[in-house]
Amino acid sequence: MSNQQSAPAGRSLSKSIAVGLLLGGAFLLSVLIYKELFMVLAAAAAGAGAWELSTALRIKGWYVPRVPSVVGAVLIMPAAFYGGAEAQWLVSLGTVAALILWRTVHLLWERRQAPMQAFRTTVRDFAASAFVVIYLPLMTSFAILLLRRPEDGALWVIAFVVTVSMIDTMGYLVGRKLGKHQMAPGVSPKKSIEGLMASIVGGTTSSFAFVVWGFHGAWWQGLLFAAVMLLAAVFGDLAESLIKRDLGVKDMSSLLPGHGGVMDRMDSILPAALIAYLFASIFFPIAQ
Repeated sequence: MSNQQSAPAGRSLSKSIAVGLLLGGAFLLSVLIYKELFMVLAAAAAGAGAWELSTALRIKGWYVPRVPSVVGAVLIMPAAFYGGAEAQWLVSLGTVAALILWRTVHLLWERRQAPMQAFRTTVRDFAASAFVVIYLPLMTSFAILLLRRPEDGALWVIAFVVTVSMIDTMGYLVGRKLGKHQMAPGVSPKKSIEGLMASIVGGTTSSFAFVVWGFHGAWWQGLLFAAVMLLAAVFGDLAESLIKRDLGVKDMSSLLPGHGGVMDRMDSILPAALIAYLFASIFFPIAQ
């Protein structure tokens, strides 16, 4: 979620718009017409994001195996698409186990550290490796589980992505023009209270419209969906800001012209995918 008071330095607005339109078109095509393409796009995003995050962690001293991180991140998507939640969790846990095994073998091969130092380093690296898997590919795969819902899966995916986009866009535009009061100066100084208010308006409008008119839900369900989507988007955005601050980077990469890295564009989407899946499962369960 962007509640920025000024445009990001060094980014081309025209490139940003062009990439945004291209990604938006590919998203709609994959969700509405060819769902296997959505799985491929999600796998590509998860793999690229895992590479970005593991690379950034390695630069700061955490040893996160990149190859198994990327391979596991990619495989979680078809597992969720074809096998559902059971396969999703099986591959996710298998990826974490593979990363731990890879790191253990690497540590035994090197044998350069004292036993206690090696233990502390190993525990730290294990935690970082598990974080890479849980934070990005596992969260992303909940969008695929949502898409698997018969009849309304595509609309649910569109609903949560559009809602998060409205939260992002309204927060950025209003925060850039009118933002004067910082929301979290210690974490992300460019985000403003004014931008947050605009995000609330944009997210509530989108959520209410989708839930009440799209899914024929009650008015309070529309407001509740707006609230949880807003919390998820804000949490994802601030979490990404904290990660980048701790890693000492402005963007996770320069893979997407005008946008930074894949993770820079998915910060709000990641937790929102999980929350949207849980919301739909609880309040709009699939008839057996």
